[in-house]
Amino acid sequence: MIPRWLRFVLGMAVVAVGLYVVIGEQFSGTSADAVINAQVLTLRAPIDGQISLTVHTLGARISANELLATLVDPRPDDARLVDLQRAAVQTTSELKRLKDRSAALIAAQVGYQRQADSYLFGRVEQIQARLSEANTALEAALARLRESEATYRRSAELGRNGYQSQAELNRSRSSAEVGVQDVQATRDRIRFLTIELESAKRGTFIGEAYSDAPYSQQRVQEMTFLLGEAMVDSNDRTERLDALRKQINEERLRLNRFTDAKIAAPVQGILWEFMSGGGEYVRKAQDVLRIVDCTSSIVTASVREAVYNRLKVGDAAQFRLIGEARTFQATVVRLAGSGANTVYRTLAIGPSEEHLKRFDVTLVAPSLVSDPDFACAVGRTGRVTFSAGPLQFWRNWLAEVGLI
Repeated sequence: MIPRWLRFVLGMAVVAVGLYVVIGEQFSGTSADAVINAQVLTLRAPIDGQISLTVHTLGARISANELLATLVDPRPDDARLVDLQRAAVQTTSELKRLKDRSAALIAAQVGYQRQADSYLFGRVEQIQARLSEANTALEAALARLRESEATYRRSAELGRNGYQSQAELNRSRSSAEVGVQDVQATRDRIRFLTIELESAKRGTFIGEAYSDAPYSQQRVQEMTFLLGEAMVDSNDRTERLDALRKQINEERLRLNRFTDAKIAAPVQGILWEFMSGGGEYVRKAQDVLRIVDCTSSIVTASVREAVYNRLKVGDAAQFRLIGEARTFQATVVRLAGSGANTVYRTLAIGPSEEHLKRFDVTLVAPSLVSDPDFACAVGRTGRVTFSAGPLQFWRNWLAEVGLI
């Protein structure tokens, strides 16, 4: 028979332990639910085209850079390429016309230059002949001047002796003076012809009823000017044609890039959703596939308001999967509060109605992400403990023996 006082002591001990467990569990921070979650990436079509899927199983594990789909555009938009080719053909035609024109101008220039050279040679020969004639005339004028001066001296001597009349003396003096003027005029004529000859040798013609250049030389200058214009236009068309050919090559490369394309997985993950079927014609930037990014695994949990208000970003926690004994160290990275529906728009697992009624907490567990078994266990549930309660040891023990 147990003494009454012992029963009283035992009863009080049981009550105290019960109160300790109840109060301790109430003050310990434990989530109501927790889920392994991850970001969902949407892959879009880089071009217009017909899609062919290489992976057909939802939930399939895919590796980084794995080929997921190919696109082929049976009717690429080549309007710009056609316009560039048409412009290149037109520019080539213009360039050929300018080259033909340049060749014709060169031929005409050569002909006019030959004619100008012939005229220059003939004109120089003509002036030289006139200059030779003027030199001969000068010799004749000098001879006449010597004769008239001798006659004047004799007349003057006879006049002093009274054998020559004054009229005859005046005539002989006048004849001598005219001879002097003839010599001077002939010398001026020689100087004029000498100047004209030197100028003609330089290609400039002077004289009455003459322009500074003959018609053939003027045509040579005109052909030179026109040839310069044609060469400038030809160089412009050449540069334009080179630019068009470069643009045509670039456009062909662009068409090749946009005629077919491949869609590869940017990261290791899970094929989460097909948004376009095989054989479907999709438009550029249209959603095609959605994959879960296993490298971005996080833990989303909901807690009571009392626990939530004690948490802050950077707090340590422990995450344990249901049915697993292993515990992963985690860190609080976001406190979204109640009704945190918008933060789940890019996540694989959305919140339940009960979850939204509580307060949302997001955690990262680096050891979970690096674990090959649980790194991409999206959807697996567990619990998050922010501070250990009285029953934590027994929970861990029961998990280890497989009872919970």
